[in-house]
Amino acid sequence: MDNNTQVNTSTSAPPPRALSPEVAERKEFKGKVEYMGAGLLIYVCIFYGTYIADMFAHFTYYAVKTMGDKAEYDRLIQEYSDSLTERAGGLIAGVIIGVIFLMLFFIKALPVKKIFAPHRKMSPSKLLMLVCILMCCQLVVTFMDEGVEWLLNQVGLSLQQAIETSQAGSQTISMFIYASIIGPIIEEIVYRGFVMHTFERAGCGKFCSILSSAILFGIMHANPTQSVFAVYVGVVFGYAAMEFGLGWSIALHIINNFLFGDFMVFISNRLPETAAEILDWGVLIVMFIAGVAVFIIKRKTAVSYIRENNKPAKHYGWIFTCISILAFVLIHVLLSLTAFKELDEQPLDFNSYLNG
Repeated sequence: MDNNTQVNTSTSAPPPRALSPEVAERKEFKGKVEYMGAGLLIYVCIFYGTYIADMFAHFTYYAVKTMGDKAEYDRLIQEYSDSLTERAGGLIAGVIIGVIFLMLFFIKALPVKKIFAPHRKMSPSKLLMLVCILMCCQLVVTFMDEGVEWLLNQVGLSLQQAIETSQAGSQTISMFIYASIIGPIIEEIVYRGFVMHTFERAGCGKFCSILSSAILFGIMHANPTQSVFAVYVGVVFGYAAMEFGLGWSIALHIINNFLFGDFMVFISNRLPETAAEILDWGVLIVMFIAGVAVFIIKRKTAVSYIRENNKPAKHYGWIFTCISILAFVLIHVLLSLTAFKELDEQPLDFNSYLNG
């Protein structure tokens, strides 16, 4: 063999295969959603962590205050536990700390000024129609709650406590501030701001972004019956934020929680029982009729909007197979299971309910 002849015995690695356009699109899309989902999970951990820390702070304070007096300590703990649903200090601190974290987390990817950017101009007639659509589902949900409770009663379970909690008004100033003002503002920033806008910027159609964020918003409530209503109103809030700006979804959320929540409960509690029932059912029926009327009048516009903005539908699957999104769903599904209680009383008579 010629000494000048060189034999190349090395084997070169094959060039990397180029990703197909769809695979590359899915990888980029899921990367953006995973990043958002990670931030959302940390937000949830901050929220619940702050709430739990607030409880432990109270326990520690009571332990120091009673100085070994077990009977007094038990009494204070029982009073605290009984009033836990009326205390909102930990909730307020949790959502504020959590949303500050999200603002820093998204400081480059999605600055706050972008999610608050104005869109189309809102008119009084459009706002009124959105309010009617927002509240028309209340009557349906009221009957649904009773139907679900009756079915659960047949197998020895109950959701009555969770239903009553979701319908109860605020009993303290702190809970009113949280439920009617701070909660709606921050929930809109999180779910219609960071979550919905991430879906849209990742490539979802408008309606896919609205519906997917509404589903996560509903799941977040971790209340089997309230979650259904939350998904519905989340779609209304999402549409308002997408088309008119985040400020309008915040306004609608406050209207829902304050006007049709705390304010209605406040008025009803100060009326005779019969008058309160007439008022409650009257508002439910009027809003249902008004909402249905708006749906009928605007049905073609609504169908056209969904068709034009619901593409491509493959993004639903991509969103809800992301690890961070699945973890978020699992956490809140497990929390929602704690709402189911064993039935202590006889099953409800559904016929008696229908007959008043």
